[in-house]
Amino acid sequence: MRLLLVTPCQLAIQDPVSGQSLIAVFHDIKIKIAENAPELPPNAIIPKEWSIFSKFTMEPDEEGKDYSLNTNIYWPNGEQFVSQAMDAAQPTKNGMAFIVKMEMFPIGQNGLIKISQTLKSGAVIVCDSIESEIRIMVDRSLAS
Repeated sequence: MRLLLVTPCQLAIQDPVSGQSLIAVFHDIKIKIAENAPELPPNAIIPKEWSIFSKFTMEPDEEGKDYSLNTNIYWPNGEQFVSQAMDAAQPTKNGMAFIVKMEMFPIGQNGLIKISQTLKSGAVIVCDSIESEIRIMVDRSLAS
C-alpha cells in the first residue's frame, strides 16, 4: 500500500466512471474580521463544509480486504479538534480513495491545523503517519 495524495479541499467528488475531482485545495487560509470584533475564543469554529481527500495505490495481494481510515485533526496548540473513522468501500485494482467530509472549520487559533491519518486493515496498521496541515491566519484589519 502506498499513499499517493492527501489534501484538504473545499470539495472532493467521487465519480465511479471518471474518478475524483478536487475543488479549491487548501493550504493557507486567511480570515478577515473587523478590527473592533470581539476576541475569538481559542475553540471558535464556523459552519463550513470541507473535505480531506486521501488516495492509495494497492498491490494485488492487498485487494479485497477491509480497510478503515482514522483521521485526527489538531488545533495549533496541539489539542484535538475532531477524530473520525471511516470504513472503505470495496477496494479496486485502481487503488482506494477516502473522502472525509467535515461540516465545521476551526478558526479560533492562528497557526497550523494538523491533520493526521492512519490506514488500517482490521487491527493492523497498513499506512501510518499520513499528515497534512492548513495554516490559519485571522486578520483583524477589516474596517468596521
